[in-house]
Amino acid sequence: MARSSHETARYVYGVVRAGTGGKPRGKGIDGKPLRIVAADRIGALTSEVPVGPLEAGRDELLTHSRVLEQALKRGVVLPMRFGVVMPDDSTIQQELLGAHRERLEAQLDEMSGKVEFNVKAIYDEPSILREVLAENGEIARLREAVAGKPEDATYYERIQLGELVAQALTAKQAADEQRVVDRLAPHALAVEVGGALHERMAVNAAFLVDEEQLGPFDRALDEVAAENGGRLRFKSVGPLPPHSFVELSVEA
Repeated sequence: MARSSHETARYVYGVVRAGTGGKPRGKGIDGKPLRIVAADRIGALTSEVPVGPLEAGRDELLTHSRVLEQALKRGVVLPMRFGVVMPDDSTIQQELLGAHRERLEAQLDEMSGKVEFNVKAIYDEPSILREVLAENGEIARLREAVAGKPEDATYYERIQLGELVAQALTAKQAADEQRVVDRLAPHALAVEVGGALHERMAVNAAFLVDEEQLGPFDRALDEVAAENGGRLRFKSVGPLPPHSFVELSVEA
């Protein structure tokens, strides 16, 4: 039995230039074909989804990211946040592409030839604690004073020790974050520094990089990683669509 047109909606991954890159390859959420809904020179990268709440599961989130990364290989793409669903093609053309045409066209021009890199740096815990002890005599003395003694007999000293270590790590994280960002920023057009996701994270930053600067950016990252070998473990993900530098929503 044929479905009614009201049984499906349109999931929107991002906005692209219409008529470039050919028909999108690959599959979207739930394995549905990808297609471009166009309005003049711009288009929305979409696939069909069932009407109703969309599950934000691991597969759905990974598919959202994968579709955008594949689109980036064909040209500039403005990523939408996860979970944007619109009723039909006409709504996409009117409420997204038509209503925000000038802003979307300007952002497509602005982001052409630019990609995002996410850089994270995680402390090696034993190494960073050795640094803290070597650099802070009060912490080292207090640690030695409580070593081997009953916890109940050194309760307040241990609280003080924990507070001093936390303060030292916070200061070190701020200094390391600034140092790393300062080394990479000259090779980027923009930087977005995020908060640490856990206490061992020193750097959590996104860099908008011109494709012509990918080589210098990679070399600078390799250099700063080598200089911090043994104390910081770096992870760089990219090139990615410029998620951190584009804000798109139906209400925008």
